[in-house]
This record gives sequence, structure tokens and C-alpha cells, in this order.
Amino acid sequence: MVIPSYMNYISKYIQHNIIEFMNQMINKIYPLGKKASRKANNVYLNPVISNINNNFKPLYYANFLKSLDGRIATYDKKNDRLLTPSSIKNKIDFILFCQLHAQADCLVTNTHYINGLNKGYYGDILSLNDSYLDQWRDKNKIKQQKIIILSNSLSFPIDKKIEKYKERITILTTSNNKKKLSTLKNNGYTVISYAGKNISENQLNNYVIKNKFKSVYFIAGPTIVEQMISKNLLDRLYLSTSISMVGTENYDSIIRGNFLKKSIKLELIEMYMYTKIENKEKEQTLFQVFNLKGK
Repeated sequence: MVIPSYMNYISKYIQHNIIEFMNQMINKIYPLGKKASRKANNVYLNPVISNINNNFKPLYYANFLKSLDGRIATYDKKNDRLLTPSSIKNKIDFILFCQLHAQADCLVTNTHYINGLNKGYYGDILSLNDSYLDQWRDKNKIKQQKIIILSNSLSFPIDKKIEKYKERITILTTSNNKKKLSTLKNNGYTVISYAGKNISENQLNNYVIKNKFKSVYFIAGPTIVEQMISKNLLDRLYLSTSISMVGTENYDSIIRGNFLKKSIKLELIEMYMYTKIENKEKEQTLFQVFNLKGK
């Protein structure tokens, strides 16, 4: 299981002042209009929130960073796992990730992320230390985010890195391990058990509807996102593409084909290009926004 790109480099960026990057200009290349350039600090702040009031169902969305040859992660020898290659990362992509994060009233993650957070090869993206986005959330009256952890195994540690989020966390599980269930509940975590081998997209959807979440952002790996797509539940996909090729045989991609068994159509609704020139080398990233189900 691989986790989205932002998790294994967010902590480094969050410790630095990124205001200069927020003021960087991004060129809008589709659809064409009078305003072709926009500042990075607000490119993604309107599309999701503007649709919430028009939807009677939860708005589900996900975001991935990939190379032109489709890699979202490659083998990292130091950590002995698949992680985002450093060659495709950039701070503008991180800023746009933060904007999508800020619009959610519920985040969905999984066991693999919690373990990676504990071991240190993933950064903490369960909250954002960003006063600009905090003020934006307050202005738009977005309530404090809830966090759903999907965990069939419950094999993750209870430590200070997630303890501070305890009141916001609900764990959905199919585990019947009484010791693990008891430990979590005795430590104050909300745990909801389901029958079956894995938490399904329908079980997640029913829980979200029951709790009246409006906007749900997936910060887990591609498995649950593919499940949501296969069942026509994902509404919007944000795709950042580094104009580079990574290669390597051991890699992961957005769609593995474990759940999506048919071809589907996506609607491209926005596209942006960011270009950075440093030491006479040009670095480009394409940002695409897709509606699913023709929305």
C-alpha cells in the first residue's frame, strides 16, 4: 500500500515560510478566459466549497501527484517501501494540496498512514499549521474536521502523534480482535465495527451520510479511491502531473485495476501549468481538475 505524495514531505515544508510560493503565478490553460494567471494562494479554494450547497449527497474528492509516466511512488531503499520520488515534488503542489485539505469537514486515511506517521517517513497531515487557511475556514464557517481511519487490522500504535487528534477520530474496522478493540476503546477512541474482510466503500458512504459530512477528502492510498470510483461515488479528482519521467520497475499508480473493471469517462473542467526556471533548467507541473460521473 502506498500513501499519497504529500504525506512523506509535508513536515519539511510546513516548517518553512511558504508565503513567497503562495504569491507565485500559475497559468490557467483550460478553459481559456480573460484571467489567464492566478496566484497560487487561491487556485483551489473555490471549486469544492462552491458545490457543497448544491449537493444533497457528500462531496467526495481526492488528489494525487504523479510523473508523466504514471508513477505516484517508487521504491525507496532507505525506508524499504514505496514513496513519492523527490524528483516530482514541488512546493506549489503542496500549497494546492493544503487548499483542498482546508475545504474538507472530514478526512479519510488508513492504517498505513498512521504507521508511517509513527515511524517518521510520513509527515503529519491530519491538520495544517496555516493561519491563512484557518482564517479562510472560519470565514466560510467550515466546522472542525473529523478524521476517519479505515483499519481492517487495527495494527497501529497509540502514541502522542495521534493522541492529540483523539476527540476527532473515528476508526472503522472489520477486526474482531477483542484485545485491540478493547485497548482503543479504553483509551477513548471511537471504534465502529463492521462484518466482512475489508471496510467497503458503501459502509464508508453510509457512515458519512449518517454523520452529515458535506465534503470528504481522501488522504489515504489509491485503494479506497479506486473503490469509490468503481462504485460511482467519487465526485472530483485533482491530478498534479510533473512533466518528467521517473522509470523504475517497482512503482505504484493511481489505478491498480483491483476494483475498477471497466472504462469510465472523466470530464476535464480546469487545467493549470506552473513553470519554474532555476539554473537554466525548466521544471513544469500540470494541474488538472476532473469531474466524475459527468458532474
